[in-house]
Amino acid sequence: MTDFSNILKEVILQIDEFGDLSKPRDLEVKELLLADITIDPKKPIANFESRKFNWKYFAGEMAWYLHRDTDISYINKFSNFWKGITNQGTNQINSNYGALVINDEQIGWVVDSLLADNNSRQAIMFFNQPKFQFKGNKDFVCTMYANFFIRDNKLNMKIQMRSNDVFYGLTFDAPFFSFLMQSVYLILKKDDKYTSLELGDYYHFADNLHFYERHFELTEKIKQEDLNDKEISSLVLKQQLIDYKDGNVFLTDAGIEFVTRVDQTRGDGDVNYKAILSDYFTL
Repeated sequence: MTDFSNILKEVILQIDEFGDLSKPRDLEVKELLLADITIDPKKPIANFESRKFNWKYFAGEMAWYLHRDTDISYINKFSNFWKGITNQGTNQINSNYGALVINDEQIGWVVDSLLADNNSRQAIMFFNQPKFQFKGNKDFVCTMYANFFIRDNKLNMKIQMRSNDVFYGLTFDAPFFSFLMQSVYLILKKDDKYTSLELGDYYHFADNLHFYERHFELTEKIKQEDLNDKEISSLVLKQQLIDYKDGNVFLTDAGIEFVTRVDQTRGDGDVNYKAILSDYFTL
């Protein structure tokens, strides 16, 4: 399967050629409706000369998700992005994906459903929820659900987005969702029923896939890049960071260690975050 840099470049070309201009919240975007992408969950990193993959932010976001903390004080050390979408009068947001799904009710439901029936069509995690439908909400969760299903002895996953920004969203969503898929896979593999289970495909669907005017110039640069000889970055879990046992989802010792190490950096830009990640992922 093609690596994600090439896939994302093709997506950008499609949006640019076939997309329409729109102005939600009076911000100009070029958008493609009802888009779908197939991603190799072991190669979800998009890295361009004109936009290098931000390993610092990814490490910080991963640790923040594993903390399952909706306060932005932690992630602010790694990016200022979240400051503009907090809930009114608070330091809280809704879209900490760890808080939403790394729990007994979501991962537990998926694992238990697939252990009970390898043909299950019910192994779904929900992200966006009715409680987020309130006036003045600046952080209306973009991801709707993740659907896990096993066919031909392979674990597959479909992600359904209502809306997806190519640069601020998809480039970091794809690695996190690949991590989530691999985590479910490793949990299932420990059961005698699934010792020979294989990792399948990650299907990414977005009702609206887009990039904003502020990225029009970047889009033109990426369109001109030659990716033929570019090094491909992998993202394959070497150590399980989350586990599920006896009805409980929890961080493993490796997960606790990873979070602690990222915590200690305090977002220092001189830290080699890729090196930290490489102790837990094959990159």
